[in-house]
Order: sequence, then structure tokens, then C-alpha cells
Amino acid sequence: MHSSRAFVALLLATIFSAAFLQAPYPARAQSSTIPISEEHASGDIQIPPYYNLLAWYSWVNVNGTHMIFLALHSNQQPSPVFSFVGQAYNTSSGSRVFVGNALLAMEVYNDTNHNGHLDANYSSTPPTTELKYTLIMNASQTFTTTNATKTVINGVPHYRWGASYGTTQAILINATAPEYGYGGGMAVANANIDYVSMFYDYSISGNTTFLKTSYQIGNVTLTPLYPNSPVISLQGLSLSLLHAAITVASKQLTVIAGNSPYNSQNNTAASPFNAAQVNVDNTLAYEFRFKDNYTLLTNPITTLPAVYLASPIDSVPPNAFQGYYYQPLVRVQDYLKGQLPDIAGLPSTSNLNYSATQFLYRVSYPVWSGQALNHDPTYVAHVSTTSTSTQPPSQPPPSQPPTTLHPTPLPPQLPTNVLYVAALTGLLALLVAVNGMRRHGKNAQAVDEPLDG
Repeated sequence: MHSSRAFVALLLATIFSAAFLQAPYPARAQSSTIPISEEHASGDIQIPPYYNLLAWYSWVNVNGTHMIFLALHSNQQPSPVFSFVGQAYNTSSGSRVFVGNALLAMEVYNDTNHNGHLDANYSSTPPTTELKYTLIMNASQTFTTTNATKTVINGVPHYRWGASYGTTQAILINATAPEYGYGGGMAVANANIDYVSMFYDYSISGNTTFLKTSYQIGNVTLTPLYPNSPVISLQGLSLSLLHAAITVASKQLTVIAGNSPYNSQNNTAASPFNAAQVNVDNTLAYEFRFKDNYTLLTNPITTLPAVYLASPIDSVPPNAFQGYYYQPLVRVQDYLKGQLPDIAGLPSTSNLNYSATQFLYRVSYPVWSGQALNHDPTYVAHVSTTSTSTQPPSQPPPSQPPTTLHPTPLPPQLPTNVLYVAALTGLLALLVAVNGMRRHGKNAQAVDEPLDG
């Protein structure tokens, strides 16, 4: 069995390399580097040696803060579905800090105890979980972007950009041991997601930056794998988005979820929260402002509270997101690792293991059933002296004068080897995204290895 899997993996890696090593298609302007000296920019960079695999970026460099957004796509193949956003800046304690957020998995669960979130413990005997399926996004038929632009609203500068994957193909994977759908398993249905879109509004007000995000996930429609396949329904099921927040700083760093310190590495019990923060040298550096609602695009439209859960590492199976799937992505990871000193001032020797995150968290939508939804969480960075009160960008201080912003050079590298993982964790979430899926065989199809399309 293992030798067979290894052979399939080698074969698929060869197919992947052949597909993405073709000459580039001149559909977009491409460059080899991000223009980090510019105040804001958007464009494509190639991921060598896969010349058909591109990363569309938006970059903001102003007043000591650096924001980077990446979204993978292809001009010749169906576009893989992945995005990552991260921010580097100086804190009031004099430390350089980088905070990144990446989506690791889309989890479909049955909220049997009606607490609103996914309960899972894979270190217990036997393992327990409410997980029913995972949704592995395979590829998208279209990829559209909105370049970064700057506008000033009531004296507050706003930088806006976005990316949208249209007609996204996915596979519904059954949550059975040992992978439970995170690193393979049995495909039980094809899935079509109308769109997966991400839009951002990044603003600077005094010593505080606000990253207002807008996540839009379209209707999920299931179709049988084969004519005689069992009919699978999402009716009554909930959706959870598993994220990793990876943070690095040159001084002591602590994550606070709710009112208590939290470290996913210590397998601290899962804890619901509405707000979380990162403290550097006992000073507030970053906030997750999560007390908000999501919009379910039913008829009529429904507004419901989103549920947030700080999650321990043992809430995902051991060795999740590992295996032969990721070999074709090594070159992609190496490229990003090599660019890290320029992008964020971090060393290129940074650890690439996603499990280093101190803060694994889930954003849950208890009422879902495959319906389209919109959600707008906010992330706040404190870039200078800590303020006791900050207002969101929709309510700027009325007396604040217009702000003059200046592009700034990147800082020297940090003396640490902890982060940059966030970009890679998101890349690992691609799984089959770049490789595609092979559809043949039995009613329930094993996807313990990536499958070609």
C-alpha cells in the first residue's frame, strides 16, 4: 500500500512539474520581485520553476508598517485557491513584530451539543470529533483582482484591494480515521462553490492600523461522484474555518484569548472568545476584534452571530496537512522563504512548520447548510504608544487632521527563527489545489494521495 502511494505521488509530482514548467502565458504583467520601496502596488510574480503558477500580490509600505497580501493563480491551468495576508511593524515597546493569518481547512461539522462550534480531541482514546467532512478546494475557473488603491476619507487614508476565485471546484472528504479529511481520506461528493472572495480595507488612524476584511463564500452545491453514488446533503450542517495566526517578535510575546493567556501548543482546552490580542513585552501589539455577525444569503437574508474558538493543536489529527501532497509545493515554499527578508525583514532561516503557531483558532458559522455567506472580521495593530481607546475606520476621530504618510525602508532582520510560517501554512492548505483531482473508480474514492484532473 505504501509503495503504491509513493509511486502515485511520484507520478503526480511529475505531471504537476510538466504542467507548470510550460512557457508563461502573457496574460498579465509579471515580475520577479515585489516593489517594496513603493507606497502601494499590485501585480503578479512568478513562482519558479513553475512558470504557470503565479502569486498576485498587493503591497502597502507606509509609516513603518508593511502589509502583504498573496493569492495564487495560473494563466494556463485552473487557478489554485489560496490567499495569505500579513503585517510587519514596530510596536510601542520597540519590538519589530509580524502577524500573519492563513486559512488551513474548511470543516463541515454536526453541532450535536448545540454549543455553536466544532468540538474535537484527537489525542483522546478513542479520538472524538463532531467533524463530518472537510472541503478541499481544488481549482477555480476564473480569477479576478482589484488592485491596491489609496483614498482619504475624513482625513484617514484607506488602502483597498481584493481577489475573487469564481466557480471553485472542491471535493467533499469523509472525516474518517486516520486522516479525518485533513490529509486525505475518502471523497464522497464533488462540490461547486460559486465564488470565494476576499476584500480588504487597510487604514491608518494615528498610532493604530485597522484591517477590515470581507470574506464572501458562495453557495456550495454537491453532485454525486458517479451515477450510482449515494446522495450527500449539507442540510443542517455547520461550517468552520480553521485558521493559524503566526506571530514573531524580537521580544517576549504572549497571546491572550478572552481574558486569559492562550497557547495552542500546550493543548490548552478549547475556549470560545470574542476578542483576542497579542502582547509584546507586556504591551498590546495586535487585536482580533471578533464580536460580530455573519450574513447568510438566504431568502430573506439572515444575520447571525459568528462563533470564535481558540483551539489546541490536538483538535486536529497528528500529522495533519503532511505527506506526499506537498512535495510539488516545496519550490513554492523555497521561493517565499527566500523573499522573506525583503518582504517582512525576517530571516530566511525561519521555521516552516505550521504547528509552531501559538494561536490556532476557528471561525464558526453554526447555521449554514451550504448557503452563501458574508463575514467582515477586523484586525487591529498598535504601531506606537498604546492607546486606551481606538475607533474603527468607519468612525474616525472628528478632530483628527489629514495624515501625511511616507513609504519607509524595511527594518533589519529579526533575531528569531519562529515565523513566516503563515504564508506556508496557507500554502499547505492548498493540498490538492495545485495538483487537481482524479475521478474514477468506486462510489467513494480514496484521496490519500493528490489526484490529477
